[in-house]
Amino acid sequence: MRLLPFIVLLLIPYLGVFAQSGTDQETGAGNNRGRLVLNQDDRIDELVRRHIEINRKEEGMPGYRIRIFSQSGQGARQNATTARAEFFNKYPDVETYLDYDPPNFRVYVGDFRTRSEALKMQRTIRSDYPYSFIVSSRINLPPLD
Repeated sequence: MRLLPFIVLLLIPYLGVFAQSGTDQETGAGNNRGRLVLNQDDRIDELVRRHIEINRKEEGMPGYRIRIFSQSGQGARQNATTARAEFFNKYPDVETYLDYDPPNFRVYVGDFRTRSEALKMQRTIRSDYPYSFIVSSRINLPPLD
């Protein structure tokens, strides 16, 4: 039993010798030096094509928004519209969204790619909107510059 680790240690340098096999003539790679030949199942191409189609149908991309308002009941729509307008007056560079998910009216702000971007904005608006919180959402794609 004590000899087994010793034998393994002696064999380790020789294992690398077997890692490469074949010559250019055996593999047929003589004229294709520097080229990579990838053999893959045709179903992979089909999966990639389907993935692209699904992404084209969906609006936007995964990201985050900040919910600053949520209310239901009588007058909720007017209050949500007012909250949205007030936010826009204070922060005109940040997009605002009014959402109705029966029976609630909600106001979301921003299109943040990362949670840290949303957190930075939430700290900025915290004094005006102390009950705001970050939610995962589909966001609008950023404009191309």
